[in-house]
Amino acid sequence: MNGLVKIIAVIVLLSFISCKNYYYFNGQQKVETDHPDKYNKFVLTFDNGKQNIPFYTYGDYRFKKIDKQYIFFKNSEMHKLLHYKVPKKNGEQFLFMYNNQPTFSNILGFFYKDMNIEDVKKLYTTVKHKEDENQIFSRYNFDKFQVYDLYKTVKGGVIRFVAVNNPGYSKDPDYKWFNREINTMFFDINHSLWDGYIEPLN
Repeated sequence: MNGLVKIIAVIVLLSFISCKNYYYFNGQQKVETDHPDKYNKFVLTFDNGKQNIPFYTYGDYRFKKIDKQYIFFKNSEMHKLLHYKVPKKNGEQFLFMYNNQPTFSNILGFFYKDMNIEDVKKLYTTVKHKEDENQIFSRYNFDKFQVYDLYKTVKGGVIRFVAVNNPGYSKDPDYKWFNREINTMFFDINHSLWDGYIEPLN
């Protein structure tokens, strides 16, 4: 009987993981941009609608639509990636975007309520990263992906941005184009997200 219960528990757990959908359409609203010649502007809402932040993208980033040829991860792969460094927490998702080129990236955003940035920093000591008092930025390989993993303290917890490359794109074996895209997106276009000037992760 105990063996049967364990088998059922594993099946239920696997079903939950496989059903978790990270192709997320809520929490991101396109608004009128203050840089119409350069960027689109979004408002990203999290903490059950209590907080929001502005977020800028190039014009080719897509949202509220699924085009599998430009989505580089399966839901099960993203679930494993997210829990690789934060195994005991499930974040509230507020962002999923991708652009319509095979060269670049898929970007996701999460809010972790009641999580402390100092606890996050302890989880990233073994990977390349930069940190200051309220933020930590890391880049590492996970399975077939090159990953950017970026955190910032907000009221009541931390927000996390995750970006992954296209592992099937053979023309960028050293991640040069991917790295340039993410560094430009997060540390140039969206520099106002962070506390102070942040050097790109190279």
